[in-house]
Amino acid sequence: MILKKLKYLKSFYNHKIYSITMVASAVIVFIIFLLPFFIDLDRHKSEIENQIQEKFFVKIKINEKISYKPFLRPHIELFSVDIFDINKKEDIYIGNIYKINLNINIFNIILRNFNISNVEIIDGIIELENNYINNFYKNTETVKNLKVIKISNLDLKYNSNQNSIELSDINSDIIFDKGNVRKFDTTGNFFNLPFVSTFQRSINKDVNVGRLFIKCDDLNFNLEAELTDINFLKNDFLGNAKISYANTFSTIGLNNLILRFNFDFKNDFIDLKNILINSSLYKGEGSAKIDFKPKLVFVSEFNFVDVNFKKLSNSTLKDYLVNYKLFNIHEDFYGVFKINFKNMSTDHDLFSDANAIIVVEGGDVNIKELNLISKSNDLLKMNGRFITQNRETIFFFNSQIDLVNIKNFYKNTNGPREKIARLPNTSFSGKMKGDLNMKKGRVVINEIINNSSKKFSKSNLNAAQEELNLRLNKDILSVLDPRIYSFLF
Repeated sequence: MILKKLKYLKSFYNHKIYSITMVASAVIVFIIFLLPFFIDLDRHKSEIENQIQEKFFVKIKINEKISYKPFLRPHIELFSVDIFDINKKEDIYIGNIYKINLNINIFNIILRNFNISNVEIIDGIIELENNYINNFYKNTETVKNLKVIKISNLDLKYNSNQNSIELSDINSDIIFDKGNVRKFDTTGNFFNLPFVSTFQRSINKDVNVGRLFIKCDDLNFNLEAELTDINFLKNDFLGNAKISYANTFSTIGLNNLILRFNFDFKNDFIDLKNILINSSLYKGEGSAKIDFKPKLVFVSEFNFVDVNFKKLSNSTLKDYLVNYKLFNIHEDFYGVFKINFKNMSTDHDLFSDANAIIVVEGGDVNIKELNLISKSNDLLKMNGRFITQNRETIFFFNSQIDLVNIKNFYKNTNGPREKIARLPNTSFSGKMKGDLNMKKGRVVINEIINNSSKKFSKSNLNAAQEELNLRLNKDILSVLDPRIYSFLF
């Protein structure tokens, strides 16, 4: 009986201790849970602003009262946050964010330790300059402390060397791991074109590897890339990629494109190697290098075989040659394109091979060298410069043609047989210098030199110019038809 009472007392005692412990724990948790409500977070506004500045390399101003929210996860809410460029001597306004949530541990809030590692950005418009990304990753110690950035409905404009990239309605979850991006899922609009992008990084034999995917259904554009040796803190990585693109590209004929290449990305440049191109018009290979500093420079060399230019419609050519698509190039871009064609098919089948060196500089297209070669070794050489002013594009050119046999050259065309029959069975060499208005389809001839190096007289030059413009009939595409030049022989 005594033992029974002792067991009862012991059970009661244990139950009481347990109950007191549970109540005390609940009280402590409740007190801790409530304590942040009694902290005047506005007194620490400047400290929070400085923390964000250190993490994101922008200056901010919090306009509304800072509040604490316990659900669904304890966090601090910042409303109406103005963004300023930190690199300017004075505050330059670059955007505003409606709300920023800082997910901070309750104990850190109680201890006034506002170390930021988990950020949510909701509804904002920001315009950044081209040095922002470099400055962001130069802050290696602060970047290493970031864990998560969540973005909802953000509009972003990024200016780089007077060019700009516009992204709107961005929604993204970015997860960091010791300064490196481990994963992100992003949706948004790129210049009003909806896109989806994902990235996943992992470790393979102590090497950072990853897979990047970008998709734009409106353009039927897909990019898949495998990355190795990833170091986001230094902007370095290697990899290979595949691009498939079904719509018309910015270069003539690159529609229904499949592009494969290896790349080596460094902070200031990217090397593209083993490029394989397959489109409805082109099939070839090449290499390229892109420099980002001090300005955008693109240097490339491509070799194409079995190019069927018969598939290139006149409307497409007019769109590019006459309606300025080909010449709408930013003045800060510099590019060198070395291009070789083998076994070309054209409407006239007069030339089978071609090679060109084209330089783009200051917004102008400069044809340093263009050689068209026939199977009989006839040669048409040309160089010149396209200059666009006041919505008029003028091609200032020098040309030379060397024909092994005039009649043999022209008999392959579908020109009038009686005219071709009157052409001589002899070689010909001639030079022409002038300028061509791309929109009006009108040429001004400054000089013509024939076989004997004898220049055309002024009256003969005017007569040739009038005859040529009559045959052009204001149609720029007629320039590509060699039959219109037969009157010169």
